Amino acid sequence: MELIAPLSKKEISQNSYYLFRVVMQAPISPSYTQENKWEASRLALRGAYKCDKFLPSVEDPQEILAFLEYHFEFAGRGGRDHHEPIQNALRALAHSPGPTIEALRRFDLARPPFVHDICRLFQNDKPPQLCEAALLFLPLIGDRWFDVPDPITGPGQMMSLCMDLASVVERLEHTHAVQRASLVVLLRMINSPHWRPHIVPENWRLLEYFTSVPDDDIPLRRCIDNPELIDAISALNNPDVLALWLVVLCWKYEELIPQVQKRLKAVMKETVPGDNGSYLDACLSMINRRLKAAGEALERSTGPAADALETEIDNLRQARVSLVALRVGED
Repeated sequence: MELIAPLSKKEISQNSYYLFRVVMQAPISPSYTQENKWEASRLALRGAYKCDKFLPSVEDPQEILAFLEYHFEFAGRGGRDHHEPIQNALRALAHSPGPTIEALRRFDLARPPFVHDICRLFQNDKPPQLCEAALLFLPLIGDRWFDVPDPITGPGQMMSLCMDLASVVERLEHTHAVQRASLVVLLRMINSPHWRPHIVPENWRLLEYFTSVPDDDIPLRRCIDNPELIDAISALNNPDVLALWLVVLCWKYEELIPQVQKRLKAVMKETVPGDNGSYLDACLSMINRRLKAAGEALERSTGPAADALETEIDNLRQARVSLVALRVGED
């Protein structure tokens, strides 16, 4: 029976998704009204995406996007907030990033109502499960929200989203998926001159996740190639944040463009405010502390958690090698 039960759940999830597609494609008739359609679609989508272990791949994201838009518009017209249906739709889209990103190319992600609806999902009065689904979805639209020449919204909404994101991440369990999504969004914000001024201190601390997320899984290249970032982060007057960013650059030192390498070397010699040591000393101390903590945690961990810790240790060691080389070069 233990072997049969998971199979039945998987079949229920997959068949519920097929049913959702049938419902969305069925024509409206006197016996099948719009109200019938949306109620049936909500039930079918819930059956497909309520179980974390069995999430069907999305074959046509346009149907999910149409479902999502309807429920956003319904709430905007004064209807009830369908938190769970929206959560299920976002989970479905995030679970199939390839097809979803392709479908989103034909979708106006910068429309003010859509921007408002997505930002609203991160507010403190929203259920944590909905906030997590929205967070995992956000990297899929990052290039159209953050990597753009003109801001998609005003300073007030940008500040509110940054503050809400910090609060959401604080409330959620820090799974690998949450860490990755948080880091992807933060890096895109860091590299955006529109969003960067609105990043709150709690957001910056998410840089700590860089050690446990594979670098090919995050948009790091544009950030480390941006020579303005060292000075922009230094202007925050937060030595811990700057030291953390310098560690990130040391981790990728051999890949940095000469202009960034030169600026990094110069900043490493500067004295940490309120301290007698240099930023090089602070970075080395930070790496050693985190290596010790990761090594102790690894002794108690197995499975994916152990894999993440091994990745973290490898990345920290790589950064330390570069730091030691910089110190030798100084001498």
